[in-house]
Amino acid sequence: MAAWLAAAAVALTHGLLAVFVVVGAPLAARRQRLMPWYLAVVLPIAAINVPRLPCPLTMWEKDLWRLAQQTPYRGGFISHYFVEPFYGPGLDARGETVLVVIVAAWCLGWLVYAAAARLRARSAARSTMATT
Repeated sequence: MAAWLAAAAVALTHGLLAVFVVVGAPLAARRQRLMPWYLAVVLPIAAINVPRLPCPLTMWEKDLWRLAQQTPYRGGFISHYFVEPFYGPGLDARGETVLVVIVAAWCLGWLVYAAAARLRARSAARSTMATT
């Protein structure tokens, strides 16, 4: 029972991190206090997914399912929990690459937006100080 609960906890945490990567991008761009937390999550995920390394959380979850005497799913976490419920076959290698590129572009777009907004705010603050 403990292994089953641990596997479920890892899966839940993994899912929340995946959702935070997508949903957290615009939130972190608009709320600067969230940005360090967002970067702390997204940078390690990018370091694993961009070079197509196996995700340690997925491997850990599958090991825990085996310990719980359950058959772990085949393939990746995102494909199993987020794609297969809506699109039965899941993602092949090309589909996973396309998804990684789309999510990376989404995140980078919001990070660039946040950096540009911060630069505009600093520039406006400097021009206000210079005129007073």
